Amino acid sequence: MKKTLLTIAATILCGGLMAQSVIYDSGPVYDLAGGGSGGANASTLHDGFTTYGAGHSLAGGYRVAEDITVPAGETWTIDSLVFHAYQTNSGNTSTITGVNVRIWSGTPGGSSTLVFGDSTTNVMITSDWCGTYRTGDFTSTTCAPATCVARPVMRNATVIGTTLTAGTYWVDWQTDGSGASGPWAPPVNLGAGNTTTGNAKQYINDPANANYTNWVDLTDGGTLTPQGLPFLVVGSIVTGVNEVESGRSVSVFPNPVSSKATISISGTTNEKFTFVVYDMVGNLVRSYDNLSAGSFTFDREGMQNGVYLYEVRGNDNSVKNGKIVLN
Repeated sequence: MKKTLLTIAATILCGGLMAQSVIYDSGPVYDLAGGGSGGANASTLHDGFTTYGAGHSLAGGYRVAEDITVPAGETWTIDSLVFHAYQTNSGNTSTITGVNVRIWSGTPGGSSTLVFGDSTTNVMITSDWCGTYRTGDFTSTTCAPATCVARPVMRNATVIGTTLTAGTYWVDWQTDGSGASGPWAPPVNLGAGNTTTGNAKQYINDPANANYTNWVDLTDGGTLTPQGLPFLVVGSIVTGVNEVESGRSVSVFPNPVSSKATISISGTTNEKFTFVVYDMVGNLVRSYDNLSAGSFTFDREGMQNGVYLYEVRGNDNSVKNGKIVLN
């Protein structure tokens, strides 16, 4: 039975946004909610950490990687992957210009099979500050020094559009930016007392060591402990066998949409439907409630070009999930 996106446990993104369509979250970006400069969130170097972020720049030829596991009996449709990166002294307006993504059947490279993506195509669709600063260690609940705003973390959404069956996969990615520093990927931050946060890997473009190695907090001694990288998987999950809901169908025409589209929903006479639209990082951008079977007009006024996710619900059950492309 297909899980409705709206019943998946809502996840707080690093900027405090609610994303009902997040089906996997590898870990938090910050440890102090509201503890940074100006009330922003802070991701601090606590417990002796010394590494601010992992290099994964396109210009430098670096990459980073994290694993995901699709549980037995599930199939994941991945619409978007949302990564995090910063460029030192960029300010809060994003300087991130691109992300390329690959998904592997095992550890990247070697004998693993590439199941999605490549190392050259820019699949990023949006990049914005997520309300978090990567900072040094401090004990107060506020952060005033200028160094505490030098590393604003950007949330970078990509278009993926692939399906994964049960198994363990590795996602590896590379980020480009117009700033002079990095881009750098901040680690998962589990807060004070937690120094091991995951099992991420990093690829360093060095002929003497051109492979993926475990990413640990090494700089100037550090904690020497393995670190994880925060990212989100946006999409939907199917468990077992899809239910075919007799007499129900949804169509969007035209799609892509330049101005308006006709949404047609078929169902029983007395059934009421809800049609909702999200952007690729899970923000609700349109909602039409108390609809009867038939057709209505979707107006994209005020929505930027791009790919959006829609869901139709009837009698508290998911009828259909799909995409709307605006151009």
